[in-house]
Amino acid sequence: MKKISFLFLLLLFFLGCQDKKEIAFYHWKSGCDVSKDFAYPLYVKVLDIGVKKVIKTDCKRSFIPVVYIDNRALKQRSDIANIILKNIPDAKEVQFDCDWTQSTKDKYFQLLAKMKKHYRKITATIRLHQLKYPQKTGIPPVNSGVLMFYNMSDFLDPKTKNYVLDLEEAKKYLKNLKPYPLKLDLALPLYSMATILRYGRVAGVIDDIKQKDLDKNFVHIKDNRYKVIKTHYFKGKLLYEGDILRVDEVNLKMLKEAKKMIPFRYKRIIFFRFSNLKDWDISDLKNI
Repeated sequence: MKKISFLFLLLLFFLGCQDKKEIAFYHWKSGCDVSKDFAYPLYVKVLDIGVKKVIKTDCKRSFIPVVYIDNRALKQRSDIANIILKNIPDAKEVQFDCDWTQSTKDKYFQLLAKMKKHYRKITATIRLHQLKYPQKTGIPPVNSGVLMFYNMSDFLDPKTKNYVLDLEEAKKYLKNLKPYPLKLDLALPLYSMATILRYGRVAGVIDDIKQKDLDKNFVHIKDNRYKVIKTHYFKGKLLYEGDILRVDEVNLKMLKEAKKMIPFRYKRIIFFRFSNLKDWDISDLKNI
């Protein structure tokens, strides 16, 4: 009887260890001032490749470089591979972030295949629509991927409930989901933003805003929507009387619910982004 109990406890311990997740963070600013003592893996956007310009970020601590490629740049630039290899001459792992489309898929996948010859490991970000319809969107030729479990709604749709994290919208993509042929990790959001709605259209964004930050110049309408009652500058943005702010944010409960929805095994959760860690208790994130 004692032997059975011991084996049972050992099994529970083993399963607990198997379910334990690593956590990491995305750094998504032009300057990298993260301390060398920060104990968690850091994914740093070192290159932001747009149609007409390239923004480079340097970091003086260990990190995993991320290359963001604007989808339009794939159509209009022929020097992307050279830019990457020049700025990241040597790395054990490089992650590529691009929301490719049918018209850019071939160019993007050719670029990834070329990068795979230069780096030991390459990964790619995967959006929910790419997870849901792999036959249509294609499977990137990488070692593994990261499911970006945020920004799954239509940003320009004024009816969007929460652009940062909409769990009801996520359910549509996860329903009857078939196994994805790439091993995936998970990315969850920590950031918040206020979307400015003017005359029924999106007129702008204010970064790093939560409902608690709104003052007497706003009146609560319903849910996460607030009406501007006086024309004024708020966080550097000119808001007009009658504008509506949709405050898109997440909380710990939502992150826990999001994690429970994921239908595949993953080892690491990468939180977007490091600059918002000041608003969170890292022990809570470790225990999600």
